[in-house]
Amino acid sequence: MTRSVKFIFILTFLGLSAFYLYVLYLAKHPDVSMAYRMYYLEKKTRIWDRNQSLAYIPGTLMDLTNERERCPYLSREGWSIPEKDGSGSAFAGTGGLYFSLHRVPGELTFEGALTANAADTELKISVGDKWSQTVKFDKAGSQKFEISLPAGLFIADPAEPNYLSLQSNHPIMFKTFKLSRAG
Repeated sequence: MTRSVKFIFILTFLGLSAFYLYVLYLAKHPDVSMAYRMYYLEKKTRIWDRNQSLAYIPGTLMDLTNERERCPYLSREGWSIPEKDGSGSAFAGTGGLYFSLHRVPGELTFEGALTANAADTELKISVGDKWSQTVKFDKAGSQKFEISLPAGLFIADPAEPNYLSLQSNHPIMFKTFKLSRAG
């Protein structure tokens, strides 16, 4: 082999090595939206649409009865897609809501409409280890709930999701829910 062929071979090898190192860096540090990351990479959310974000504006009603307008905030665990008959989205066991906020909202109210499938259904709502509250539904059937969330539970960073954890001892059909400013 001549010197120029060896030089071209070594140069090609170094170029391909640099390219593969760059590809490995991109695989480790992808530049994607938070909604994409939460759905495809971390496998935490149930639904992803390329035109969505996880940004939530307090006071916006999340309707789980319309199968075409799927709620992007639902976790993969615990939820099913909305029923075609408009009865809501089934929730069982443990799951929650992932969302981001652009400003610190202060004290919030979490309210929702649901159908409890069994009497003595308990719904535990918590935010990490900071706060939790349990709502008990004594009768089966359509129910509404409203609870207050103290200020300081959520962070206002569009790049970092908040997680509101839900846990139920019996299956529930959620119809709507929303977080709104208290007062």
